[in-house]
Amino acid sequence: MRMLLCLVVLLPLSGCMALHTSVAKGKLDVQTRMSETVYLDPVEPEFRTIFIDIRQTATEYKLPLADDVRALLLSRGYQLVDSPQQAQYWLQVNVRTVLKERPEVVLASGEYDMTPEQIHQLLYPGMPLPEPETKAVVAQRRASNVAVYADASYGADIDGKDIAKALVVLAAWAGAEYVGNQLVKDKYYTMLTDIQLAERIAHDSIGMVQESSMQQLRQGDSGNIELLWELATDRRKYQVKVISFANKANLSWDDAEQPLHDGLLRSLAGIF
Repeated sequence: MRMLLCLVVLLPLSGCMALHTSVAKGKLDVQTRMSETVYLDPVEPEFRTIFIDIRQTATEYKLPLADDVRALLLSRGYQLVDSPQQAQYWLQVNVRTVLKERPEVVLASGEYDMTPEQIHQLLYPGMPLPEPETKAVVAQRRASNVAVYADASYGADIDGKDIAKALVVLAAWAGAEYVGNQLVKDKYYTMLTDIQLAERIAHDSIGMVQESSMQQLRQGDSGNIELLWELATDRRKYQVKVISFANKANLSWDDAEQPLHDGLLRSLAGIF
């Protein structure tokens, strides 16, 4: 009987993880990180011309990024031109994909293949890398989450009915925990954006920019073609990536899209 009472007392704690998630992740957290800082050479106002090419290959992303970028640049005093040859700057942007994953998982994937140190430096700049948890610390943390005490002196008082009732309570406990975890989920949306910038070098520069490129094309399963070419150009080019992520309990894409969009615009504004 005492065991049954203990289990009944523990039953209200069955949704502790779900409750913790709903409280700790009750407010929307949106962050944007740029892989590198790009410094463009300043020019006189009459040369502030820019050609933009905005693409959105992420099917979930529907907001008018191109229109908002145009409005942003016009407000900064830039003149938009349709001819890339006449423009002082090029801005090419592609919102490539949106994933329902934590940013750490995305950055550690095969495409980025970043180390834990690189991921921490990008997501938490200036913060020291936390020390890895030892097995003893992990065991202690897990033990502190749930503590169950049993008094062996009452073992003789347990009969078949008590065991059956205890099993019913345990089943209810497990069911409540499962339902709570299904109703309250820690949700992430991570958006990846590729950016390429180009700026025309000064007219009095001594030489041109020598651009080299290499590409490998696969031919079926057994071969590939390697392409190499060099080009003399009057533009310097930069490539950066922007990773944006939103996190909240039971977060939906409808709630995450606009804040992620605003964060990307702020990152682009920081370049110009």
